[in-house]
Amino acid sequence: MLPFHVTPNLCRDWEKVRGPKPEDVIAYKDLEQKDLKGVAPLLSKLAVLKLNGGLGTTMGCVGPKSAIEVRDGQTFLDLTVQQIEYLNQVSGADVPLILMNSFNTDEDTSKIVQKYNNHNVSICTFNQSRYPRFKTDSNLPLARTPDNKPGFWYPPGHGDLYESFANSGLLDQLLAEGKEWVFVSNVDNLGATVDPAILQHMSDTGAEFVMEVTDKTKADIKGGTIIDYDGQIRLLEIAQVPKAHVDDFKRVKKFKIFNTNNL
Repeated sequence: MLPFHVTPNLCRDWEKVRGPKPEDVIAYKDLEQKDLKGVAPLLSKLAVLKLNGGLGTTMGCVGPKSAIEVRDGQTFLDLTVQQIEYLNQVSGADVPLILMNSFNTDEDTSKIVQKYNNHNVSICTFNQSRYPRFKTDSNLPLARTPDNKPGFWYPPGHGDLYESFANSGLLDQLLAEGKEWVFVSNVDNLGATVDPAILQHMSDTGAEFVMEVTDKTKADIKGGTIIDYDGQIRLLEIAQVPKAHVDDFKRVKKFKIFNTNNL
């Protein structure tokens, strides 16, 4: 699937919003299963990118979310590094780990990653954009200087990934090293690991973009969904839905698919 964001103006024509066609969503069980060694040549062309811009405030913690202890003294980032290290050991490939930080997490993350210097994984980082906050009365930016004052700036959403990745120079570097694919997921999603069957599918079909989706439940009312709009596959987020149709958007019967943000 190759989804694009739907603008709020397009969503006003709600009658054009429909669920995806059956042929646009491929069931995982229908993919040919592969093991890591079997796709080793493809893994040599892969990089793993974790979205690491969030703080742990919603979990009652201070600092990067990736530094939160999950179990037995291991953090999200510790376990992520171990997953990539295992991947490289089993396959013999050299899959790098890339972290997209924000100005909130970059300094702390830079200190943390130093402890992985002796691990079998190359780690690169880059920062997502920083946007100014504006005053509601004057529409002027709060920040008068580029200094990173608390509350004056904010990191944009994950959609900023593509432009920031290109601007960082890392994209050009990876292409020069022969990388062709990048697997993207949230750093706190430890279930999001490299799947050889999906990688083989991308290679066989030449797909430009694949998004992992799953069945939507009543607990998934705020997440994005895949829609068909005028014959095109698009990603629709709740923030793009007109207020009059929010309840319709939340219904599981009409929108049966939930975006996992694994790309």
